[in-house]
Amino acid sequence: MKNVLLAINVLLVIAVAFLLYKQLNGNTKTPHTGTMLSKGNDSTMRHDAIFAYIDMDSIQQHYELAKNVEREVERKKSAITAELDRMDKAFKAKVGGYQQQSNSMTEEQALSAQRDVEANQAQIMEKRQSLMEEYNNFLASRNMSVKKKIEEFLKTFNADKNFSFIFADDPGLFYYKDTTYDITPQVVKGLNEQYAKEKK
Repeated sequence: MKNVLLAINVLLVIAVAFLLYKQLNGNTKTPHTGTMLSKGNDSTMRHDAIFAYIDMDSIQQHYELAKNVEREVERKKSAITAELDRMDKAFKAKVGGYQQQSNSMTEEQALSAQRDVEANQAQIMEKRQSLMEEYNNFLASRNMSVKKKIEEFLKTFNADKNFSFIFADDPGLFYYKDTTYDITPQVVKGLNEQYAKEKK
């Protein structure tokens, strides 16, 4: 569902970009023919829309910050999995202990054991849900930090390139792409240089 919404959003952006391009190209009576008005580093009027894209798989494989974040996320996932396994083992051991004692238990003891097992089960479910929520929040936060770094870098990177749009090429999103406009290597190089400076 998330991928479908993402694909629809990208298609809408492309459609708007195309309409904007047609509008600006068709407006030949403007007194600013051949010129560009600018506000900061973003162009506000351009006669040729220039598109570029970055390959997100390559960014993930070659951008040091993205690789570090992926390792952090894996460590977090392993820690949560280990804690859940420990809780499951403790629960199974407790249930096994009660089962071994079941023949010698009074009815009252059996009911108390059952209540204890049910309470334990509820605690485990609650803890599992809490840990999964913590993991999802951590994942979203770390991914957002990488995305923000890329967006900030692209503003600087594009200051002298004059691209109208820079798209992220997620797998299966584009049906055709001209590799002439693939700026991934330059972006990865710049991102890694910036990351190395920030680490110092």
